[in-house]
Amino acid sequence: MKKLAAGLFIGISLINYSSSAAVDGAEIFKKNSCPICHKETKDAIGPSLKTIAEFYKNNPKQLELFLKGQADPIIWPDRFDMMKTQLGKFRAMSDEELKALIDFILRH
Repeated sequence: MKKLAAGLFIGISLINYSSSAAVDGAEIFKKNSCPICHKETKDAIGPSLKTIAEFYKNNPKQLELFLKGQADPIIWPDRFDMMKTQLGKFRAMSDEELKALIDFILRH
């Protein structure tokens, strides 16, 4: 009985840990002030999430490379200077955080 209780406790602990460790792309988007320039469906200072998703939906790796500063922008390159100052935030993210952010963007 003690082994069963210990196993159950460890199993529940792992479930709680993995749930709390999940990365939320929407939260990352908000936390990094992205909504100031990028609205959900309307182009504003920057392209909307919908516009970004349309351009990158078939190539999320290209979006990842752009956010890491390793690829040129394919949307509004003439406005890239405004975005360039923000790229440091993405380089500081873990791979898991960046993937969650990209997944969030591409769902639009």
